[in-house]
Amino acid sequence: MIGNDVIDLNLARLQSNWERRGYLQKLFTEEEQEFIKKSNNQELNVWFLWSMKESVYKAVQRQYKLHRFYDPKQFVCSQVQLTSGKARGEVSFKDETFKTTSELFPDKILSYTVNSEFSHFSEEKNASSLLLQKVSEHYLIPLDSLNISKNGQGIPFITYHGDNLQIPFSLSHHGNYSAYALSLNMS
Repeated sequence: MIGNDVIDLNLARLQSNWERRGYLQKLFTEEEQEFIKKSNNQELNVWFLWSMKESVYKAVQRQYKLHRFYDPKQFVCSQVQLTSGKARGEVSFKDETFKTTSELFPDKILSYTVNSEFSHFSEEKNASSLLLQKVSEHYLIPLDSLNISKNGQGIPFITYHGDNLQIPFSLSHHGNYSAYALSLNMS
């Protein structure tokens, strides 16, 4: 189980007016809205909570092979602990709770949720290439034999000569940033 999200805060500022009427109510529970309204940096916390939800959404979609759906209020953020530049929290979906970690920067937010197999996280502009390079090095597979494809639900997977390698990873892009989370602890 693995999921991640990256948000380019500069692009989010240009593309989304989170202060418009009804915006927060569509995305966040009453408790989440209160957390945002009471914070010193409301804009940052809007995108921080959104990033937590997105990382868990991607993990859930992959784990249960769900078709894409849009219902952000099904993903409920809680137990948020902010420290300088780092945050931890939980996101509940149905009867499961997922722990999340986020890194907060002036220009971006990175969030991820992983199980104990998690072994690598990177944030770069060319995350797809770096992801394939890491897999190539770890499994001693020629890089030019690896590709990223998507299944019918839009979930990406790594292929070797067309075969799915079943390597858990998550890939995210937004604006000037892309990121991946990868588990290399496969047996």
